[in-house]
Amino acid sequence: MVPDEGTTGVTELAISKSDALPGAETGFWSGLQSSAVLTDLREGLFRFIALAVAAVFIYRGVNNLVIDNGRLNVLMLLISETLTFVWLLLARRPLVRDWSPFTVFISLTAGFGSGLVSLQEGIEIIPLYIAAPLQFLALWMVIWGKMSLGRSFAILPANRGVITGGAYRFVRHPIYAGYLAGHILFLLSSFSVYNFTVYAIITLFQVHRILREERILALTEEYREYLGRVRYRLFPGIF
Repeated sequence: MVPDEGTTGVTELAISKSDALPGAETGFWSGLQSSAVLTDLREGLFRFIALAVAAVFIYRGVNNLVIDNGRLNVLMLLISETLTFVWLLLARRPLVRDWSPFTVFISLTAGFGSGLVSLQEGIEIIPLYIAAPLQFLALWMVIWGKMSLGRSFAILPANRGVITGGAYRFVRHPIYAGYLAGHILFLLSSFSVYNFTVYAIITLFQVHRILREERILALTEEYREYLGRVRYRLFPGIF
């Protein structure tokens, strides 16, 4: 699951209508955003959905581990996804958030789509004894990114300030990078056409979310300077 990255507490930004993202503050959604009560309800709804999805995913993962406690790839995936939900529930409010309906759909699918992954044993393209330790390293990349980020975490693209230290010194989205590496390793250790399809869709949507998130953050001079220092989004020399 992948969330917004790269933000933490700074002074609140004054963003004019001319700076806003197209479609992010129009029509019905704009009306909802103007009400503080409805904004709280909307934020609460997102976190409730996250909790519900987490509960189902954790139940499925634990059930699979009870049946076969040797499936370390499932354990790594379960820990990684559970951390996503925990961080989301603890996240602070954003200064600016993209509420455009299309972005909401893309972000929810990318963030919660991992709950659709089948945990049944598949084809072992690479041995579990190789995949599981590498998944562990990917998990630590996620944890390091989240520790660097603190409570500035969310499903929708948003601005909670700018983070440039810790894991963010090397790539712009270390949490997404850790998720992607973990997903690929799980897929290679338990391959199925179904899971390949789910992860392909999640990855495409994550890339869209990354680009939208960077567009919001790039409204600040600090982030534009950061883009000049850190060139790659996920993997140095690749993307």
